[in-house]
Amino acid sequence: MNRERFIEQVRKLLGDRWVITGAWETYPYSRDYWPLLVYRELRGLEHVSPAAVVLPETEEEVTEITRLAEENDIILVPYGGGSGVLGGAAPESDWVVVDLSRLNWIRWYDEKAGIVDVGAGVYLRLLEEWLQSQGRTLRHFPQSYPEAVIGGLVSTRSIGQYSTGYGGIEDMIVGLNIVIPRIGKLQVKPVPRRSVLLPLDHMFIGNEGLYGIITRVYLSTYELPECSEKVGWKNESFNDALENARIIVRKRIHPELFRIYDERESTLHFGEDGSISIGVIEGSCRIVEAKIEDLGELIGKDIRSGSSYAEKWLDKRFNVIEDLWKLYEVGMGFETIEVSVPWGWAYPLYTDSLRKLDSIEGLYFAGVHASHFYQSGAALYYTTAYSLEKIDDVYREIWDTLMEEASKHYGSISHHHGIGRMRLKYLKLEYGEEGIHFLRQVKKAVDPSSVLRDDPLRLG
Repeated sequence: MNRERFIEQVRKLLGDRWVITGAWETYPYSRDYWPLLVYRELRGLEHVSPAAVVLPETEEEVTEITRLAEENDIILVPYGGGSGVLGGAAPESDWVVVDLSRLNWIRWYDEKAGIVDVGAGVYLRLLEEWLQSQGRTLRHFPQSYPEAVIGGLVSTRSIGQYSTGYGGIEDMIVGLNIVIPRIGKLQVKPVPRRSVLLPLDHMFIGNEGLYGIITRVYLSTYELPECSEKVGWKNESFNDALENARIIVRKRIHPELFRIYDERESTLHFGEDGSISIGVIEGSCRIVEAKIEDLGELIGKDIRSGSSYAEKWLDKRFNVIEDLWKLYEVGMGFETIEVSVPWGWAYPLYTDSLRKLDSIEGLYFAGVHASHFYQSGAALYYTTAYSLEKIDDVYREIWDTLMEEASKHYGSISHHHGIGRMRLKYLKLEYGEEGIHFLRQVKKAVDPSSVLRDDPLRLG
């Protein structure tokens, strides 16, 4: 490793201002929002900062940085908005962070087609504001909306709160550019659909910076909806709520934003017994009215009467940090874990996993909601609160329980948070030995020198 030479070469490439080596300046890049790292920092424990941070402005500079990194035996880790929750952006002390925030252009690629050309460092919030000023929208609102950037969303295969109506980030991507060590800049031009051997763009969606650095994304956008109506209702139980959701989705009259809460979370968030469902229905005003009528008739409820549930949630949906701080002040930690599961296994997974979670010593609360629905199933999102005094034990027991139960019930270990560092040891539950072998072979083919971090593939 020749770090000093690498840093000097990158200084000549970018200029002194865009190469950071000072301890205080690199400190913000020491973690993302992974709870284990956040609580470690709050307790004043030692943290790991990268050796340096570099900030390229162009795709050509990113390409050259990867070449210089290989030449000097340097490991790079791409950095977007730092809003991940599993430690994927957290570096080792001898790694160099590539901050993509200067790749921040927004422009139309084809305005008639509604395709926008976006740099990987663009904040999602700013992109949405720009689109709305043009009468368009991405309709992608993840929990990380205030901090998330486009490259990070693509790298983790992000999902948004309106996904039941508009899909995930992968459904909006029509092309992208990605810098791959040894290969250079791969360009996948934006088109509505292609059938040309392997879909190279989709191979890199969700790659988490292991196989390449995403630099440019072409996104398909929507017209702003003419009407948007909030709805809500109460179900007798979470099982009933799941069954209603399955029927609604199968008949394709679902709200664009659709969420159901189990009895525990309904009490916590709304102060209500039973299981609360909320939604936002969007589109032309005539279609919205028709969907409200059809949906209400299908489940036998006045779904407008519960609109206050949806209004309450929408008002507070991005206030997570405030809630986390309140828990921390009373000695409690917080974690959310999402999995996906086919309809036939959704309720068995829910009941079996909660029964096991409830037996964990030091776990104070476990509740579930579902907020992303498909013809074949749904995502279950677990919310937990636990004793920080026992974090080392209870935290990992929560994870072990949910990953094993999701796999046992034919679900996926991750719906949209990705793998990061926390889910490393569970990868075999998802893909088996053969899948891990394939991922390793692809890594060797595109990045044989491991210029981009490869720790997730070292599974021991």
